[in-house]
Amino acid sequence: MKILTLDVGNTTVDACIFGEGGLRSLGKFLHEDVQKLKGKYDRICVASVKPSFNPVVERLFEDVHFIEPKDVPLRVSFEGKEKVGVDRLLNLYGAMLFYSENSLVVSCGTAMVLDLLVDGTFRGGFITLGLSGKLRCLTERAELIPEMKLRRLDVAIGEDTETAIVGGILKEARSFVLSFFQEAKECYGRDLSLIITGGDGWLLQDIGTYEPLLIHRAMIEFCKLS
Repeated sequence: MKILTLDVGNTTVDACIFGEGGLRSLGKFLHEDVQKLKGKYDRICVASVKPSFNPVVERLFEDVHFIEPKDVPLRVSFEGKEKVGVDRLLNLYGAMLFYSENSLVVSCGTAMVLDLLVDGTFRGGFITLGLSGKLRCLTERAELIPEMKLRRLDVAIGEDTETAIVGGILKEARSFVLSFFQEAKECYGRDLSLIITGGDGWLLQDIGTYEPLLIHRAMIEFCKLS
């Protein structure tokens, strides 16, 4: 069976294909370039947080299955599961299947999302601006700050513009994640797994388990059940 999985985000579409050779990444595509993925597939599963783009996907592909929040087999401890981003629920579902029912999942994309799973139940989390977004805001709003790219830095203190800004963004993110990770362990009395995913997740892979295809692995498992 040949399955195409699409993770439709606000900035890009992340695509994978699952077949005899297992799961393989096809890369990240701009929304206007998704037509390059047209082909013959047995199933097409989509997790989308950009509803305005869904009609385009339906025009490009036949028999598309959009996974809805209510469909994800994951317990939540609060009302309003249907209003939670399906990407968040699928990442937690994947963490539960492949790692632990007690996990903190950190997704680094347009937003940086921290979601907590305790005893297989989604307890809630936090959403902040993503790493690339923070850097872009600074370079666009401050006239004297040049354009720069995110890269892995671990500095005690910034000694030039790049290490001060990029290093500061990364240090802030690490501190936030690790602080909440420790707080959650103490609050719930559980030994938690720390799972990092998302397009910018590689920048934080030194503080947890980096799983870039987590949502796609979860989508494949979901397809097997449905």
